[in-house]
Amino acid sequence: NLDNYTPQALSNICWAFATAQVPHPQLFEKVADHINSFKHLGSFDPQNLATILWAFAKAEVSCPIMFEKVADQIVGLEYLPSFNGQDTSNLLWAYAKAGVSHPLLFRKVADAIIDLENLDKFVPQGKSNVVWAFAKSEVSEPQLFEKVADSIVSSNLDNYKPQDLANTVYAYAKAGETHPHLFGAIADHIIALDQLNEFIPQELSNTVYAFAKAGVSHPQLYEKVANHIVAIDNLVSFLPQELSNTLWAYATARELHPDLFEKVSKAAIEKQFAFSSQDVSSSVWACAATGQIDSSLFSSMAPTVEAHLLDSNEQSLANIAWAYAVSNVDAGNIFSFNDQFISACLEKKKDFTVDGLCQLYQWHLWREELKSDVKLPPVLLDKCYDAFVSQGFDPSALQDDVISELSSIGLNPEEEYLTPKGYRLDALVEVNGNEVGVEVDGPSHFIGRKPAGSTILKQRQVSKLEGIPVVSVPYWEWNELGKDS
Repeated sequence: NLDNYTPQALSNICWAFATAQVPHPQLFEKVADHINSFKHLGSFDPQNLATILWAFAKAEVSCPIMFEKVADQIVGLEYLPSFNGQDTSNLLWAYAKAGVSHPLLFRKVADAIIDLENLDKFVPQGKSNVVWAFAKSEVSEPQLFEKVADSIVSSNLDNYKPQDLANTVYAYAKAGETHPHLFGAIADHIIALDQLNEFIPQELSNTVYAFAKAGVSHPQLYEKVANHIVAIDNLVSFLPQELSNTLWAYATARELHPDLFEKVSKAAIEKQFAFSSQDVSSSVWACAATGQIDSSLFSSMAPTVEAHLLDSNEQSLANIAWAYAVSNVDAGNIFSFNDQFISACLEKKKDFTVDGLCQLYQWHLWREELKSDVKLPPVLLDKCYDAFVSQGFDPSALQDDVISELSSIGLNPEEEYLTPKGYRLDALVEVNGNEVGVEVDGPSHFIGRKPAGSTILKQRQVSKLEGIPVVSVPYWEWNELGKDS
């Protein structure tokens, strides 16, 4: 009879089983039923409630009715002022971890935190857990994120564990909350560390993923993390998502680190059968996007790619198709000997974004390159072609300079030339009776000074399918010419 147990005893028991990771659903369910039987929870103090909910979330025991009851009681009885920092962070973490939505509770907590003169009552992990919980629960509270960020920036980051740092930047990135000073302070702190041995794989992956997702450029941070990962004896401790997120982060941030890609790609091949459809698509897309076209990766990953075609969403399908088009590796049975890929695309044809449709169109052109019978059916091809040719263009000052120079030497360039296949060239000129395409390639066309996957694919397909050789004018070469003139 649980009536004989005090709230403190119940919270201690739940905490002990959760912390010891001893699964006992019946025990937790009995505690939940007991709590649900109360009309009011006045006998439970804030620590009791926060600890019990934390334990349920930690033990992964789902009891949404109890969570709802506790939230209503906390909001209704104005408990919040008596919650200390740890109680507050544990409470929020529990709701987010358990996947129980209660926006009113979160907004009440946000208001209470914002009203505090400072956040001294929160330890570093507590601050991290607060923003992580809001991000995970998708409750938008910009003022809260601003207050926590300002508090962290003014703190001594030596007191923050790697998990605190990684979870914090991950939360801000996931919530779409920008705070350059926070990201800068954390990046500078990590760079200043002698080594990163205290960072586990998830923390390394989440950190670079967060910076990439938030669009925060910090080459030194990427370099430090990459060098650390490359120096590790093996990546056996990296989970599939950590491998794929790492590759995605470096590709999205446009940070070139061949040794990192080689090492992580090798580990991805070894663990591919544990990959999800998103892990697969992120990995091959990242390698293709950065021009890291190792045919062994694309060939080796083919069985796993094929196995996940039917459970891939529209973005994954488009990324996979485009990546293999860039790599020019026609591997296995992914596209050639069955109709799974086409069927999956047709099933999701209404869901593709404009970018996805453009990727599929380039895949279709690749099938033409290979003279393959497996191509997009007309009902989808027309939609992809329309998306591809309708892409906007905005000539740069660099492009204007090159066009002006071509005109001055009598080549009469035709600007923004649309090829029969739908590619748009910066200029088309005639040299000795032959058409030549001119591409003015600015920084977005390269990763470092290596052509990006999109640049590689365009130049190859225009040359091979259109019969138009393409001359690239890299921005740095043009700039050097200007300096020398």
